[in-house]
Amino acid sequence: MQQSLTARAPAKLIISGEHSVLYGQAAIAMAVNRYTTTTTRWSDSPHVHFKLLDLAYAKKFTLAALRSVSQQLTQDYTAFLNGQCKITDVVKRPFELLQYSVANFLEQLNLPLAKGVEIQVDSTIPLGCGMGSSAAAVVSTIYALTNIFNLNWQTADYLRFGKEIESLQHGKSSGLDLHLVTHGGCVRFQNGMAQTRQWPNLPMYIINTGQPQSATGECVAQVASKFAKDKNLALEFGLVTEQIDQALTHNQLNTFKQAIRANHNLLLKIGVVPNKVANFIQELEVNGAAAKICGAGAVRGDNAGIVLLISEVDLQHIVAKHGYQMQTIQIDLHGTQII
Repeated sequence: MQQSLTARAPAKLIISGEHSVLYGQAAIAMAVNRYTTTTTRWSDSPHVHFKLLDLAYAKKFTLAALRSVSQQLTQDYTAFLNGQCKITDVVKRPFELLQYSVANFLEQLNLPLAKGVEIQVDSTIPLGCGMGSSAAAVVSTIYALTNIFNLNWQTADYLRFGKEIESLQHGKSSGLDLHLVTHGGCVRFQNGMAQTRQWPNLPMYIINTGQPQSATGECVAQVASKFAKDKNLALEFGLVTEQIDQALTHNQLNTFKQAIRANHNLLLKIGVVPNKVANFIQELEVNGAAAKICGAGAVRGDNAGIVLLISEVDLQHIVAKHGYQMQTIQIDLHGTQII
């Protein structure tokens, strides 16, 4: 039996199709080189000990106490499904999702804990900014646990388990984040099915505008009425995604930028781009670039998480003027793995 092991899962970036992927439309997305790392190790203390370094959180639980946390979250999620509370009333603190994941994992498999287990999680993925931080944390943790318990899980097992967990936070999981952090690479994703895409060498950067005040689940719930009222809205997103897919396939930079701008306009239409970020993107466009938010966005406050920037010229002076920083990214082709 191994005393400890470490698993690593990448971040994800949606190029096109956020929100509309929940309504049957395609999305284009890629795994990128920001990571959540989970180390599991056996301990003599008969507890599950969480050490979440990026959250500065550490706490020990007995199995009974952990099961109680899981049961409360399950009750709250059932209340959400019955329309008795908001999705933000289910997972109130980021560490609860991992606690639920571990409790559920141990309970579903009816695994005895002859020893205690320590779960240490660290991340370079910005929290709540649209890069799949929760999916990466859940998958890397469950991957580390299945391997330290010597369980022979298949990819489908991780995706099934992860989708159930993610729904507690987002209300409805498309499975896209989970697919990318598990497999890596670039995909066209639609209705749970993924087709691999080659990622061309484009002048692409990310800019973190800060964690939104509104959670992903809140944004998804708020824009649902807009998709319900306007049946053409999802189709408009779908058409833009197809244009982006074709532009990437044929390495057509100008067409790609035009489609990114069109995607940004649709995100403005559904109200998930704060004015401050919209003004920033407008200035980037005036200078020949294309940009858009890459997650659920925000329905409150000034922050919108990650913005994707495509520009052949150096626009760092504009980015800095707005108080942000540009970062380069690379595609991750490995997905979740033991390191």
